[in-house]
Amino acid sequence: DPMATMEVMRVVESAAFVRDQQEFALGDTLDIKTGLILAALTFLAIQTGDLMKATSISHVEVLATVTGKAHVSSVFIQWLAQLASVLAIIGGGIYCVAVLMPREYDREPPPSKYMNWIEDTDKYRETYPEVEVEPVTAEKLTARRIENAIANVQTNGAHNKRKSDLMFKAFACAAAAFAANIFTLAIRLF
Repeated sequence: DPMATMEVMRVVESAAFVRDQQEFALGDTLDIKTGLILAALTFLAIQTGDLMKATSISHVEVLATVTGKAHVSSVFIQWLAQLASVLAIIGGGIYCVAVLMPREYDREPPPSKYMNWIEDTDKYRETYPEVEVEPVTAEKLTARRIENAIANVQTNGAHNKRKSDLMFKAFACAAAAFAANIFTLAIRLF
């Protein structure tokens, strides 16, 4: 029954467009969350800088400790924790930049694209009647829109998966820097 088929196509079309819009919006959400992580990394960088200034250890002392000529002091441990914090902040910043790099998200084509397709099909049918190309119907138009929406979901979903993975790594770096700073503060307090 063609009417039942069209009803099914409308349901699929609706589901495909909802998912397409969700993937598009998710990209913005990931960017906002990454911006928050970047703000946290900025705060942690300031805090780390202050903690490093307060940790007075010379390069000579670090070298002596690393080579075993001096024993490990709490100042050296603080310096080591802050070095880990700096490295985590740098890594987190790089991941944030990778997430926030502009990407081309696919969207529903404008109505003019569909109109051009219909016009081109009609012109082709007039020019080559022997080929027997069928006219564009509502069913064909709906099918084409569903194909586009599914392709958009796949492309945009891949972008979002990559962004999400990078954002998670940026968050892990921020958490590591935070832990290193808390560790340093705990050593100083106790």
